[in-house]
Amino acid sequence: MKKKIAVILAVVLVAICSFCVVGGAFDANDYDYSDFGSSDFGSDDDWDFGGSTTYYGDSYNGGGSGGGGGWLLPIIIVVVIIVIGTILSKNKGQGGGNTPVGGGVRPANGGQGLKVILPDRTREIEQIIKKHDPNFTADDFTAFTKDVYIDIQTAWCNRDLTPVKPVLHNNLYNTTAKQVQSKIDQGVIYHYESIAINTAYLTSYVKDEQYEYLTVYLNARFIDYQTDEKTGNIIRGDKNTRWDFRYKMKFMRTVGVLTKSGSDDMQGHNCPNCGAPLEISSTGVCEYCGSTVTTGLYSWVLSDFMTVRDDTKDDGIRIPDSPEDKNKNDNNNQ
Repeated sequence: MKKKIAVILAVVLVAICSFCVVGGAFDANDYDYSDFGSSDFGSDDDWDFGGSTTYYGDSYNGGGSGGGGGWLLPIIIVVVIIVIGTILSKNKGQGGGNTPVGGGVRPANGGQGLKVILPDRTREIEQIIKKHDPNFTADDFTAFTKDVYIDIQTAWCNRDLTPVKPVLHNNLYNTTAKQVQSKIDQGVIYHYESIAINTAYLTSYVKDEQYEYLTVYLNARFIDYQTDEKTGNIIRGDKNTRWDFRYKMKFMRTVGVLTKSGSDDMQGHNCPNCGAPLEISSTGVCEYCGSTVTTGLYSWVLSDFMTVRDDTKDDGIRIPDSPEDKNKNDNNNQ
């Protein structure tokens, strides 16, 4: 960037010198200042889309005689100041951010959902859950969510959901397995590279008589392209553009299930019922004790996984009245 500014200043100085020596030197010449824009890439912002180029193009025609072009000099200086100011402003805040890769960063889903705001309710939700589950912490859960996200993306690219089956609800697993099989039949391989999770927080909590549902907002960026299994050729996407994805990940578990000390139930290596190594059948049953481990009965499982779109709704916080509140409401209604 400094080199660009230096080049601009050098050109301006030469132009000014030429102007001073020969009046009317800019007669009938068009000067186009272009390609001085650059992309903005932040490190932690949720919506940070660069890739725009600013063009400056104006026609400057002199007055025709030696002394008639004196009014051009201040105009040139003003234009140069505007150009340099724009360059500096577009590059402000780039330090320490993600390194631009090829095509830069682009919003996924055609930019859908950019105006949808899912509030960060992390601390409020944590305090609600802690009332009945003292070992629960928001930090541990968001860390768990990030691991689940990475594991799912890896499994999708490998076209094998076996490693993530313990953390997927049966319905979600069955639906996704059909999609994976479809890609296998088509001979299509997905590639997700340079995955970086920028943000993850608790956004909604819903509880009923049977289950509790905890939704996490997650923002990630990665390179996304598809190849033909036989030829290895890229059939969609490219290896340069990083895409910005925003997700709503909903987890569920049975009411009454508590977080084990040390978050043992989030490790995914042992059956939460019998403690045996978690080797499960295609139906999600532990082969040692016969317990179904992918329905939220024993621990949190992912029940819904979607990108944020224009019609995405905020589920908020909804919990049933406590027995004391219910009795109070019943007495008030009598």
